[in-house]
Amino acid sequence: MKTVFGLGNPGQQYKNNRHNIGYKVLDSLAKAEGIKFKRSFKTGAYIAKKKIDKEEVLFVKPLTFMNNSGLCVRKVLQYYKVSVDDTLIIYDDVDLPLGALRFRSGGSSAGHRGMASIMEALDTKEINRLRLGISGSQTRIGELADYVLSDFLDSEENIVQEAISKASCACKDWINKGVDFVMKNYNRRGGLE
Repeated sequence: MKTVFGLGNPGQQYKNNRHNIGYKVLDSLAKAEGIKFKRSFKTGAYIAKKKIDKEEVLFVKPLTFMNNSGLCVRKVLQYYKVSVDDTLIIYDDVDLPLGALRFRSGGSSAGHRGMASIMEALDTKEINRLRLGISGSQTRIGELADYVLSDFLDSEENIVQEAISKASCACKDWINKGVDFVMKNYNRRGGLE
């Protein structure tokens, strides 16, 4: 079994925030695969299950706020007995240009508090992750928190939708072909054509 976590903040007021692009990728995957999320009170998440090719996959949207994502991730992995190696975390990266995708199999949190929470909860930095760039045309003035909690601009929407679509394909490739394949093929400037 594999798990794919999309990070974000629960609640309608955060729905279109830059910080919630991880949720949006999972919503896109769920729509494409014809699956629905159900609330899991045991794990504090919305979870959808689907067999993709021969692999059973859990798609998880934590209901903890971003900075406490590790609590949910640890519960899900323990409850379903899934290893960290079979886990992918999808989240926003303010240091990447809007629409860019980057896979890594380990490393620091680079200041992302959701990822830092997960590393602390799992006691490892060796976690597969897919970062989506959210740094757009909007000038960042003031606090970083205000920027990541702002909505995408209408003028950015096409780029965002294309990135979400590409990330959905990348997730399926990670499930079927592994992290080395996706790092090689999606970390280029434009990703797969």
